[in-house]
Amino acid sequence: MEFTEALPIAERNLTEGATLTGLEEFALDLRALTPNSILADPVEIKIALIEGYRDGE
Repeated sequence: MEFTEALPIAERNLTEGATLTGLEEFALDLRALTPNSILADPVEIKIALIEGYRDGE
């Protein structure tokens, strides 16, 4: 499986069904382990989307 195919699958598995608090904690943990974590990026994007939706943007 190519990296470009695996990343969307990993993103879905990491964020599907998670609470906002859970996503925030997970993103912090990923950044603590690896500051440039490519897996933390989609988690943080999902957080921003949830917060934007919640704030009516």
